[in-house]
Formats: sequence, C-alpha cells, structure tokens
Amino acid sequence: MESSSSFADRLAALEARVDELEAAGESAPEAAVPAETQVEPGRTESAPTEAAPAQVPVGSAADALPDDADTFWALHGLVDRFGAEGGVTYTGYTTPPGAEGPVAWQMGLTSEGLNEIDFAEAAGGLAALGHPVRLQLLQAIYEGTTTVAELSKDERFGTTGQIYHHVHALAGAGWLASARRGHWRVPSSRVIPLLTLVLIGTH
Repeated sequence: MESSSSFADRLAALEARVDELEAAGESAPEAAVPAETQVEPGRTESAPTEAAPAQVPVGSAADALPDDADTFWALHGLVDRFGAEGGVTYTGYTTPPGAEGPVAWQMGLTSEGLNEIDFAEAAGGLAALGHPVRLQLLQAIYEGTTTVAELSKDERFGTTGQIYHHVHALAGAGWLASARRGHWRVPSSRVIPLLTLVLIGTH
C-alpha cells in the first residue's frame, strides 16, 4: 500500500501543478484530477446519511442514474462532478470509539484514471486483511484496545507470538501504526478505507 510520505509527495506535486495552471490563467478539469484528501477533523460539506445500496445497469448516465436524488445523493454528486464518463469514489466522516475527534477521508478517480490501475497492486494491502483473526484484531484496536498484552487476554487472537505476527503483518501493509512504544492504532488515513472494505464485505 502507498506510504504516507509518497502520498504527501503526490499531493504536493498535484498542488504545485494546480498553482501552475492558475498562474497561466488555465483551469484544470476537475474530473481529470484524482480527489484524494484527508480533511481536518470537523470539516465536511455534508453530514453522511444512510442510503439504500443500488446497482445500476450499464448504459448512458441518464439511463443508469436513479431518479431519486434524495436517496442517491452521493451518486448524483459523483456524476455532477465527474461528468458522463463517471468514476468511483469513497468517502466517510466518523468518530472512532474512544477517539478525540472525527476523521474524514475522500478518494476518487475518474473512469479514465481507473483504467490505468493495475489491479494486482492491491494484492498486498488486501492480503493483509484476508484472515479473520487479523480483522478481529483490527476491530479491537479500532475500538480502543492498544497493546498486545491487552489483546492476548482475548483467546480469539491466539498466543502472544501469533498476535505479534498478525500485528506486524497489518503494520507492514499500513493498516496499523505504532502510537507509542507498545501501543497500536489504526492510522486516521486508514480508518475510512478500512470501514469501507468492511462495509463492502458485509453488505
């Protein structure tokens, strides 16, 4: 998975390019720019609401887009932003249990950008999550259990050695970070991606 430093480099390069275009009197088309942003706690344009899932048929935007803009507000917003070619985005705003404040995250790519992705690049990050015990460990840490000693009190997680093995695999893939010596947390930039994957896997 992408490191925080490479993400920061990409974001800085993107901001520099936008500055160049603005200085030249040009405007970059929004649909061509990946929207990958972590916003400060408390900042969001609209509060999230629960909407019914939808699978729409392939066809023109007018044919595929459900008419109910109140229920499918996110889908309508995506088409408004990305245009007829469309794209895919995920976003979230939530306060994890025991956290000091909310986290917010948005990632999106146009269809053109998605066509340039090598699906195999996702294997490492997804493989780290492909074990029920690791997902249970992540949930426990997300909910506030931070040390291996605390985790070892739950027999679901196995021996201390097994817990360390799972924790290090998750940390290697970026799903966990060391908060301080001996304490683990889900990085704020991974909270929404993790919850999105869990939502995909359970609904």
